[in-house]
Amino acid sequence: MDRVPHSLLLDCPGSGRLLAFGLRWFALIGSNAPALARSRGRRLRASHYVVGGAPATMAGYGRLRPPRLGRLRATRGYGRGAPHIQAAAQLYALLHPDGGHSLIRLPDGRHWLVAAQRGTVLSQTDRVFASRDEALREQALLLAQRPALPLLEADAVWAALLQAVDPASRLNTLPSRWAELPLALRLFLACVGLAAAAPSLWSLLAAQWPGREAAVPDGPDEGTPRQDPYLALLQTTAAHGPSEVRRLLAGMGRLPIQVQGWALSRAHCLAEPQAWTCSAAYVRAHPYATNQMLHALQPAGWNLSFQPMEAATLSWRMSSGQAWLADLSLPTGIQVDTELVAALQRLQPAFSAIALAAALPVPVPAPPEAEGAVAAAPGRPGIRRRSITLRGPLRSFALLPDAISTARWSRLSLEIQPQPRPSLAASMLTAELQGELYEQE
Repeated sequence: MDRVPHSLLLDCPGSGRLLAFGLRWFALIGSNAPALARSRGRRLRASHYVVGGAPATMAGYGRLRPPRLGRLRATRGYGRGAPHIQAAAQLYALLHPDGGHSLIRLPDGRHWLVAAQRGTVLSQTDRVFASRDEALREQALLLAQRPALPLLEADAVWAALLQAVDPASRLNTLPSRWAELPLALRLFLACVGLAAAAPSLWSLLAAQWPGREAAVPDGPDEGTPRQDPYLALLQTTAAHGPSEVRRLLAGMGRLPIQVQGWALSRAHCLAEPQAWTCSAAYVRAHPYATNQMLHALQPAGWNLSFQPMEAATLSWRMSSGQAWLADLSLPTGIQVDTELVAALQRLQPAFSAIALAAALPVPVPAPPEAEGAVAAAPGRPGIRRRSITLRGPLRSFALLPDAISTARWSRLSLEIQPQPRPSLAASMLTAELQGELYEQE
């Protein structure tokens, strides 16, 4: 299971506060946002979290190194209590409710890219880069997806962050499930555990007494714990994050429509467990076009093959940014039918077709001693999936909402179709995206 990275902590001189950079941000879908935030934080092995954003709710997670906190308390005089740590990206979103983005050089020489919209941190930002070139490349990708996002002056933003204090941006320590239980219930469970362990402890002590023999077991040891089939399903079912479609679109965007007398006719990307395999078909559109001219422009790391007189195929691979269902907050069926479908309905005029099938149950693998599989685990919500297909102009896919955060995409295809009358839902570059959405009952 993936862990969130360690966050970067910087001191605000003379204020007794710390700013945390490089949190991972996820959208929360559900009525009990704090509980959802804590549950996901435990799966991500985070030590601290913060919840913010309206109307969309986002949660940021990070891991803070205890030794560093201890040194900061000793050197900066924070006293016995924990220092006041604020999520820098959340503070940025609160300071700029109208939205914007900034690329800031931090005091240690690294560069921080942050962006917010309508008071909410954008999930693909709050990232720290070792070099400015890396940061500029990521900034260009961000602006390609959100060209209307204004640039806010870095020095003014940094000065405001060092002075601002907002309780809504303070990082909370993530409690364990045990710590959240009422004291009376914890005492009761401790007594139950002690009672369950007492016979084994008594047998162990009795076997060490002189003149006593340890009991001989009647059969082989059957105390090996079995993996929970329901948890195994969540930990082995892969999904793609909201940024996966944008990464695919960026890869498609590198393809030229016309190059040295060759014309792009179609392209597609197919999902594999850890990567995407992509290919693009080109045809000779000019009598003076040659294979040699096209081969000279072949991108590094890509493959080019010919068929052999009139066509060529360009192929490449892209890494896949996938997560497991155990790391995601699955929406309920009614949330998909209302919130997600409503978002797709608002985007429907920009697409020629949007198809969302009825939900089908995902079988839970049965234990080895049982046969077949069961539709759901007793006492736990069933997992369901729906096939989804979107077709329309390539530009329209940049509008897909971040709410599609529990999808497993399988194919993105692109066709060149000249249109006599281009419109909002019709373009020469027509794409189709196929996949599955996961939800819980």
